[in-house]
Amino acid sequence: MPDDPPVSGPERFLRTDHLQKDLKGRAVRGGLITMLAQVGKFAFQLVNMVVLARLLSPDDFGLVGMVTSLVGFLTIFKDLGLSAATIQRPEITHAQVSTLFWVNTGFGLLLAGLTLAAAPLVTSFYHEPRLHIVTCTLAAGFVISGLSVQHQALLRRQMQFGTIMKIDLLALGCGTTVAVVTGWLGHGYWALVWLQLVLMTVTTLASWIACGWRPGGWHRNCGVGEMLGLGGWLAAFRMVSYWIQNIDNVLIGRFWGTQSLGYYMRAYQLLVMPLSQINLPIGEVTIPALSRMTTELERYRDAYGKVLQMVLLLTLPVIVVTVGAADWVIEVVLGRQWIAAADIFMWLGIMAFSEPVRYTSGYLFISQGRTKEMFIAELVSSLFLVAAIAVGVVHSTKMVAICFAVSSLVIRTPIVLYYVGRSGPVTTGYIYKTAIPLILASLVALAALIGFRHSTYASLPWVNPFTGCLLATAITGAAFLLVLALLPAGRASLNSVRELLPMLRNRSKGKTA
Repeated sequence: MPDDPPVSGPERFLRTDHLQKDLKGRAVRGGLITMLAQVGKFAFQLVNMVVLARLLSPDDFGLVGMVTSLVGFLTIFKDLGLSAATIQRPEITHAQVSTLFWVNTGFGLLLAGLTLAAAPLVTSFYHEPRLHIVTCTLAAGFVISGLSVQHQALLRRQMQFGTIMKIDLLALGCGTTVAVVTGWLGHGYWALVWLQLVLMTVTTLASWIACGWRPGGWHRNCGVGEMLGLGGWLAAFRMVSYWIQNIDNVLIGRFWGTQSLGYYMRAYQLLVMPLSQINLPIGEVTIPALSRMTTELERYRDAYGKVLQMVLLLTLPVIVVTVGAADWVIEVVLGRQWIAAADIFMWLGIMAFSEPVRYTSGYLFISQGRTKEMFIAELVSSLFLVAAIAVGVVHSTKMVAICFAVSSLVIRTPIVLYYVGRSGPVTTGYIYKTAIPLILASLVALAALIGFRHSTYASLPWVNPFTGCLLATAITGAAFLLVLALLPAGRASLNSVRELLPMLRNRSKGKTA
């Protein structure tokens, strides 16, 4: 049967039928391209973190952190979840995407105005006059980033992961360069402000250049109502999720000041940075791929299981080192002046043991179009987390991290997994069954690392923070892989990842998945 004739005009950027010919291969290749590109992103972010931690003070980070809690919340509404709606929908028209573009642009302008109006309130809430000009400056970011939401979504819909990563690397490189130069010139917290504005500006310009689609006019009755519903529930989920992730920052900044907030935020960012280099790109590849498999239940379940195994295989060793060698990691990356953040870093690392599993549940909710259930699960689980953080902030910043960790492990993640497994091809039991061997291996690795830290070898003169980090990484990796090799389920997890290599070779043969 001959191939379908090529589609011309704006519709050529919206079609996805050509992706079905090698969907699995595209997903695998996209994942590998994305992971390789993440090495470059990680390098830029590491330079950013290491250099700025030495050029700026905890007070600088805490000051900007007070504003970004508000700005980040409003950013949720700039997207409105409509990028996910564009990616997930099987068929979409130029009129629909154009209408969504103008919705995103309009909300960007609206949110910029709301941010300007909120600047005096932010200044009054924190009793910090410097926040007024910072808040007003960051308001411009809403207008800039709102213009690229649909272009980014179309690139992901077309599974153009290499292009997306080039854009991210370019933006991050430009932002990092401007931030480091600004900090080196002695402009303090303005380095962090310009970092965010440059990131958004370069991302928007590059997205327009890379994606050939151009918006048309606003169209009524073009069928965007269902998409707005999907995006609306996703935006509601992100709103709740965002405040859960930032309510600790707001309360610490209000009750303990900029310095304490600076320590807490830098510890949290140091933890999230390597994990996000793994979770975010895998999600960008997985959600479009799973969205094309929703009618093939076994294939869908098998694909998700392999993705979950890969995420855990890559993230759990990082979390083990975070918990078992927190003081060494802080001193090597941020410097001795940040050592007060080590205990916070360790407890946040304990919280992170459940995060990879909970994070991948979003792949299931979104690809199945169950964003309303996703919102409800996050709302219910978050009530307990907010209560725990409120208890912790009364005592200390460290206690906030402890309460965050305990409530996430014991309450938040189990609730989310219960909701995601209630319907669809992936059950809660399947998720636990897939994750338990890797979690067990990570706990054994953590026990080995803690045992080393308490042995006489860890006190030898040549074991400084840098060599300690190297040893911690080696011990964790060896113990983790050894346990997986000994367990039948662990060997199955390793084999699932090895299966990705033959899929890559099939690309040149034109085989379908």
